[in-house]
Amino acid sequence: MDKANTQRPSGRLARIKLSDQITEDIRRRISREGLHPGDRLPNERSLMEHYGCSKGTIREALKALEVEGLLRMVSGPNGGPEVQAASIDIVTQQLRRYLHFQKLDFAQVYELRQTLEVVLARNVTERLDDALLSRLEQNIADCDAANEMQDRERVRTLETEFHDILCEASDNVMLIFMCRFLNSMLRDLVSYRSEAMAEHEDFGAHNVDAHRNLLAAFRARDADTAARLMSEHMACAASFMTTLDASFHMDRMLSR
Repeated sequence: MDKANTQRPSGRLARIKLSDQITEDIRRRISREGLHPGDRLPNERSLMEHYGCSKGTIREALKALEVEGLLRMVSGPNGGPEVQAASIDIVTQQLRRYLHFQKLDFAQVYELRQTLEVVLARNVTERLDDALLSRLEQNIADCDAANEMQDRERVRTLETEFHDILCEASDNVMLIFMCRFLNSMLRDLVSYRSEAMAEHEDFGAHNVDAHRNLLAAFRARDADTAARLMSEHMACAASFMTTLDASFHMDRMLSR
């Protein structure tokens, strides 16, 4: 690293912990130098000399980056911090923690999904290869079986996984991130929103039918039909979710 590029902030920012300053500086270095997964950073001793700090401070900074998924620590004589691709699951988990303290409902999630999932369907129609199409087909079969067993938690998980599989075919990084994030939010929100099994059975049946129709459109490489079907699917899902949400809140009120 070039010491000239690392300056300790002054004034108000000087109150930030040194380990946090180092963490941010290493993030910037990874971006500035275009480091890729597998590239190595200097070892602990070199970082201590560069930043003029203790081993404990360096380890605290590296641990923070490891928790973020940006680094992994390689052991052994030639070990040290190694860059790795940040996991989308780790990133979305942090955002979900923030939103758990906000007032969030299905209407807000589906206001975005009704646009983004349609864009996704059109985006991936020509990009879904045989392997991904087979996984979509298996997902539908698994969902159908879970419906038969009335395993509604697994059903709801499989339903969002169908849309996660679509994300794997997309070439739009922002679209992938936003759709995957909304899918993870749904998994947090949906599991036990209503005790009425009939509502979940109806919703499950709709999703299986919608996914089968979407798969047929994807196999036919018909982007217009896929986009239309996804729009109809999202509108219907939003309606079901609103019903489940209303039932959930009503049940809570009556139980008080």
